[in-house]
Amino acid sequence: MTLVLRDYQVAAGSAVRKAWANGVRRPAVVLPTGAGKTLVFADLIHTGWRPPGRALVLAHRDELIEQAVAKIRSVAPAARVGVVKGGRDEVGADVVVGSVQTLRHAARRARVRDVGLVVVDECHHATAASYLTILEHYGVIPGPTSLTRGAVGVGFTATMTRGDGVGLGQVWEEIVYEATISDMINRGWLVEPRGVRVDVEDLDLDRVKRSRGDYQDGALGAALADSMAPKRIVEAWQEHAVGRPTILFSPTVEFAGIMADEFEAAGVSARLVHGLMPTEDRRRALDEFRAGSVTVLANCMVLTEGTDLPLASCCVVARPTTHGGLYVQMIGRVLRPYPGKTDALVLDVTGASRRHALRSMTDLVGTDDLVTGDETDDVEPMGLDALDIRPEREYRDGTLTSEMFDLFHGSRNAWNRTNGGVWFLTAGQRYIVLLPGVRAGEWDAASVGRSAGTGSRWITRGVPDMSYAMAHAEQTVTPAEHTLALRERAWRKREPSDKQRRYARGLGVVVPEGARSGDVSGLIDRVLASSRIDTAIPAYARERLATGQ
Repeated sequence: MTLVLRDYQVAAGSAVRKAWANGVRRPAVVLPTGAGKTLVFADLIHTGWRPPGRALVLAHRDELIEQAVAKIRSVAPAARVGVVKGGRDEVGADVVVGSVQTLRHAARRARVRDVGLVVVDECHHATAASYLTILEHYGVIPGPTSLTRGAVGVGFTATMTRGDGVGLGQVWEEIVYEATISDMINRGWLVEPRGVRVDVEDLDLDRVKRSRGDYQDGALGAALADSMAPKRIVEAWQEHAVGRPTILFSPTVEFAGIMADEFEAAGVSARLVHGLMPTEDRRRALDEFRAGSVTVLANCMVLTEGTDLPLASCCVVARPTTHGGLYVQMIGRVLRPYPGKTDALVLDVTGASRRHALRSMTDLVGTDDLVTGDETDDVEPMGLDALDIRPEREYRDGTLTSEMFDLFHGSRNAWNRTNGGVWFLTAGQRYIVLLPGVRAGEWDAASVGRSAGTGSRWITRGVPDMSYAMAHAEQTVTPAEHTLALRERAWRKREPSDKQRRYARGLGVVVPEGARSGDVSGLIDRVLASSRIDTAIPAYARERLATGQ
């Protein structure tokens, strides 16, 4: 079963097709992190593009390349999708997903022929020399080395802005569709973020040197390491975020290593992740995080783009920045929905949230000059977006000052979990169930009757992203089923009835003091769903659940 696009994804694709029809050769789309931009361009390649030749997708990281391949195959299972990077040279495919680092070399570009469409993922990088060389070669941007028959292009990003002030309008002619973070949250496609701002009194960022408008990474890392920040970060995490799967953003590899050691010393399992480590080691750390054996990933700018870790529910901003796009990218890593995840905590230790807020950043103007260097190895300094931050309370404990601030509001459905670890949603007379797929990294969704013998069916199978499997499943909830499925129903906030309490006691459920009707319903559902679902799940799914894979 192929993935079904959400309404805004359909609208984004339609806007791109209309732009092409009106003569715009390089339109751009801005969608927040977690909104599924890869799925939009995968569908465009499959259904919305009819020039002659093959499609070429440009990406600058291994994770982005693999995601693009998986999503294109999920939309168009029959399509021949190839990869061109390093030792891989699958140039004969209908769709080629290519590494910018590889295709900047003329000999490799010459082998990828007959290109009619070029898709640029994370297109805020497209002013770099390597991108410009590739886009000019295929005629997306006219130039002396362009092929005779130029390709059309389209760019996708969450942050159409750059920290160095360069104008992206010199590459992208028009932003034809944009969705905001707040809209995605209000509609339930992203979770609600909330924030804790922590001040470290002996950290003086005014003395940190700056370069190209932002803090110098080395000087910033040294200032953090020399302050009480490592100790205070762990203390703040233990107070506000203990147990939450966490991604920590650091300005340097050295400081990320210090933070990993600090968490380990406090008894919290942590791993250092950075761009120069062997690919297999990085994948192993991410797999351990997904499996729950690692709680904190201390990373140096490698997880800002292209890594889907929807279970992460805490972002530690230990990397101050003057640029809003970078802030958006960091926080966006923890906004993806995940069964049982009701919000995302942003732990700001460097004051970035005072400067920035959560909104989608777009800036096609900038300055007049293109970048003359290259930036394909890592994301450049960018910035965050729009939120009105209103402190709700403040308190002081020694040299640690914290403020709570709310960012948005959102989260729609009352997902629950069986005793065997299966995520489910009660919808009318059935359960909607999420299960690990046959292949590692894939997910299935099924509809299971609440009573034995009432029948079951697959909703979708083999989806390479848990949040999309969940979205598929939620799309099947009917208006009549919303009474039980939606989290924000009025009955959930009422006092439990005597009948509800008696029924719970009959099942052996202990009703906590102060529990509301929705809380008790969830406890009852867990008992009933466990007996119905846990004994019937496929063996491969049971094995994956047991091992956390």
